Amino acid sequence: MSGLVAAFETEAALVQALTRLRAEPVGRIETYTPKALDEDEKGTGSPMPLLIFLAGMAGAAGMYALETYADVLNWPVNVGGRPPFSWPAFVPIAFEIGVLFAVSTGFFGYLVIAGLSRLWDPVDECGAMRRAMRDLWVVAVYSDDDDRLSRARRVIDALGPLSVEYIGRELEQVPA
Repeated sequence: MSGLVAAFETEAALVQALTRLRAEPVGRIETYTPKALDEDEKGTGSPMPLLIFLAGMAGAAGMYALETYADVLNWPVNVGGRPPFSWPAFVPIAFEIGVLFAVSTGFFGYLVIAGLSRLWDPVDECGAMRRAMRDLWVVAVYSDDDDRLSRARRVIDALGPLSVEYIGRELEQVPA
């Protein structure tokens, strides 16, 4: 996939560019910023809290069921007159396994959602990315359609960016 990267000096300029780019069908848009944008802080409805909760509950329920099966059905042992189904003894381990499943789901889910399994992206080669996490506000537009990239370039050029670079193809191949 190819695209273009534009760098802006202020957050306000980037937000204005995002507003205009989202109004046009230009393709997939990503931002690289020194801090989270105000509009992003509202949340996009990440599925992670629900997945973490479900994994924790499934782990706890699964461990509780395993302990119940082992002590009641498979290997009942009479220890000091204790009943075969002594649930208070099952709760701590079931809770700990639930926490283990929830934390593991959160850790690996974050890696997948953040795309950290990807070690390199063509956008990393752009000059603006060297300062993107310090003091530049960068937007990247991805599309394989030259018309969409041309439309995005016209929108971005009207806003006066500091720089515009193309990703994945030479500058001469895409009309300005």
